Amino acid sequence: MVEDQRQHCNKNGETIYVGSSRRRYEIDSKYLNHPLLNALIEKSKQSPGDSTISIKCEVILFDHLLWMLENGDPNLAAYDSLEELAELYFQ
Repeated sequence: MVEDQRQHCNKNGETIYVGSSRRRYEIDSKYLNHPLLNALIEKSKQSPGDSTISIKCEVILFDHLLWMLENGDPNLAAYDSLEELAELYFQ
């Protein structure tokens, strides 16, 4: 499960590294259980024993995803499969 891979950063979220540049994000806990974010984390499986979360996604696309989550974009729910949407974001 994803929860055991998460590196705890504070009570309200987790640290996630994105893209080849490993840009650091502090993700609020209210977004951590979103199916799309979980799908990206699952697709970017970490090495056993690695406590950091790294997502293989272009930083600009991840910024867009966060914007959609923060603004409640209804288009996120319009996809028949969040797995398909995750494939668009995954590098």
